[in-house]
Amino acid sequence: MAFVSDVFDISMALMDELDSTGDAETSDTTEYKNRTPAIMNILIGECYPYSEDYVSGSRRSGWVPVATTDDYITGVDDTLCLSVMPYGLAASLLIDENPTAANYFQQRYEALLNRFGREVPASAWETVEDVYGGIECGEFGIW
Repeated sequence: MAFVSDVFDISMALMDELDSTGDAETSDTTEYKNRTPAIMNILIGECYPYSEDYVSGSRRSGWVPVATTDDYITGVDDTLCLSVMPYGLAASLLIDENPTAANYFQQRYEALLNRFGREVPASAWETVEDVYGGIECGEFGIW
C-alpha cells in the first residue's frame, strides 16, 4: 500500500516544489503538507469506486481516513494512489496560488479517473421490461 507521503512527494514534483536534493518536505511546502491529509480523504473517497476493492465486490468494506502524511492509504490500490491522486492533490493545493496550473492538474486527474472508469466492469445485467407492447417488429412503420 502507498503512504500519503508518497502521493505528497509526487504532487510536489509535479508542482515543481522539490528542493535541490529532491526532497519534497521543505519550509516552502509546510503549508501544503498540513493541508494534504484533509484533501487526501476527499480524493480517497473519489477514487474508491475505481479501485480493485470496490470492483471485486466489497463495495462497502470502506477505507480508513488518514490523519497524517505518515498514514497508509487503505481501500484504494497503488496504481490509483501513485498515478491519479497526485494530480488531484496538486490541483487542490494550487487552486488559490496558480489557477492555471490547478486547472491543468484537475483536467489530468479527471481524464485519468475516466480512463480507470472505462476499465471497471459493469454491474449485473438486468432484463428490460417492455411496458408499451404491441409495437414490435415495426407494426406502426407506415401511417
